[in-house]
Amino acid sequence: MSGISTLVNKYNLFFIDLWGVTHNGQKPFPDALECYQNLKKAGKPVFILSNAPRMPESAVKKLSDMGLPRDLYHDLQTSGYECHKNLRDRPDAFYKALGTRLYHVGPARDRNLFTALDEYTGVENIKDADFILVTGTDAWDRTLESYQDELDQALKQNLPLVCANPDKRVMYGNQIVLCAGAIAAHYQSMGGKMRQHGKPDAEIYQILHSRAQESLDKEIPKDQILMIGDSLATDIAGANAYGIDSLMVLSGIHGAELLPVFFDSECFSDSLKKLGEQYNAAPTYVAEKMYW
Repeated sequence: MSGISTLVNKYNLFFIDLWGVTHNGQKPFPDALECYQNLKKAGKPVFILSNAPRMPESAVKKLSDMGLPRDLYHDLQTSGYECHKNLRDRPDAFYKALGTRLYHVGPARDRNLFTALDEYTGVENIKDADFILVTGTDAWDRTLESYQDELDQALKQNLPLVCANPDKRVMYGNQIVLCAGAIAAHYQSMGGKMRQHGKPDAEIYQILHSRAQESLDKEIPKDQILMIGDSLATDIAGANAYGIDSLMVLSGIHGAELLPVFFDSECFSDSLKKLGEQYNAAPTYVAEKMYW
């Protein structure tokens, strides 16, 4: 497809991902920023739906510092907040059994997921932990193998793992780097107990849909919502699960696989089909990037 402008009259609510779509982890994509500006001019509400493993206020500040003004979107929903809510409310047997001492795997900036909750204490030694909270890597060059010793010890202790970001890979600058979801999935494959929050779970789409309707004070049918994302595994699979249309952009994690054949229609269709089968997901539209 061509730019977002060709779809603007078909949809009345836009869910937009961050990493790989709005920005590259360091700065906004200029064309994406123009889309936000033009969607606002067109009176189309934008709600950001991100697997960022942090509280919404932290994500908002990060976006503002990066160059995406707060007035260009109505609201922002993060997987980190859903994780925080579950830690706070302990809604089911998994959370009720967690204990209170957690071993955090991730950067210090994500610690506000639990430091605001007096019930929990972060421990420095995994042997003292009741469970693990994974929000990401503590350095962009970390590999999955570098966490193996910690995961082996966790499995030995039968520690449950909570993941605040299901993304397995994410774009940072021009690199594709390891993300929290890969650590969590590996631990689960080892036999560990794991719970994660965020896309592709249809629940987080439903939560944002309800919040959008309440904020805008009107009902918006699912066929008037478009999800814009870069990941088949999370953004597109989640949109499929919730029953809304989706636009996959190739500025993020699938670009290396699909952009080289983008202008060869037959080859591109074959490549996209195979990739979609791998992730059990299919976008409604595909574009090189988010542009107007």
